[in-house]
Amino acid sequence: MTILLTGYTGNVGVEIARQLAPNRVLALVRDTKYAPRLEGVTLVEGSLECLPAGLEDEVEIIVHAAASVAFKRPLEELRRTNVEGTTALLAFARRCPRLRRFIHVSTTCVYGDRTQLSPEAPVTEAPNFVNPYERSKWEAEQCVLSSGLPVEIVRLAIVAGSERDGSVRRSGALHHALYWLYKGLIPMIPGTPDARVDLISTEFAAGVIAATVQAPAQAGRIVHASAGTAAPRLDELLKCLGAYFSRHHRGWSSGAVSCPDVVDRETFDLFEKSVQQSGDLLFQRVCDDAQSFLPILLYPRTMVTSLARSVPSGDWPNLVHRVADWLIATDWNRKPLSNS
Repeated sequence: MTILLTGYTGNVGVEIARQLAPNRVLALVRDTKYAPRLEGVTLVEGSLECLPAGLEDEVEIIVHAAASVAFKRPLEELRRTNVEGTTALLAFARRCPRLRRFIHVSTTCVYGDRTQLSPEAPVTEAPNFVNPYERSKWEAEQCVLSSGLPVEIVRLAIVAGSERDGSVRRSGALHHALYWLYKGLIPMIPGTPDARVDLISTEFAAGVIAATVQAPAQAGRIVHASAGTAAPRLDELLKCLGAYFSRHHRGWSSGAVSCPDVVDRETFDLFEKSVQQSGDLLFQRVCDDAQSFLPILLYPRTMVTSLARSVPSGDWPNLVHRVADWLIATDWNRKPLSNS
């Protein structure tokens, strides 16, 4: 099959392409000079709004993984990529005479502040959203589901990095929060100790997408790439990170830095307010970065999973350790990994 893949240069794109082999993968990129080269992948220069002429005659499956994941960008800015970009690609899909399927990669965050058990089903009514990113991805899902095309949706949980080598192609909100936690500059975290933190690896996320491509087509199907009931609870994750950091950071090993307290929303809001009033620029930056990720922990949910159960996945402590190894070795992706 000939598959058009968007989002190739993102966190999961290269691994998606790798797992879609031996299909013919056409990876849409803005500039081929800066895109990774992978055997079996043909780089196609263009954008969601401007695809090369004639491409529609080749494409049988579209895997749309391109998105802006800047949680706190203005909604209108996020809509340009996540909603308008998706709408443009849907218009292209209608011009593809050989199209069999349109697989849209979304996020489990479309449930907003809803908690408890979350089914693999459309979120027909807009919940309250924690950040503009969630709303833009929910709006994109509505466009996909109402398109009349043979669409399927794969919602990803929090992609931490590679379980193979810990690599993180692009640092996101989770990694910024881990940086400040490692430095001992996050004294408290909003949430509850038993809230699940749904971490998955790059390989698992791509594996669920590939499994969806390989499974018989089912128009309207929604699949969760989620750890489900295997996701760690917040107190377990913090203990794991604390033990790991103690082996790599003198402040943690000496006891000068310890795991942050888990507090309710009101307490965390008071802390943020005091930081803003203090005028401390460093702590204001910490709070700004933390606001991109930490409030999600106030709305724990367990994702229903079906197809994802058949995809191999390593254990979460191994994933956390490998990603932390990578982040520390590369100074949070600011320098190349040493070969020594």
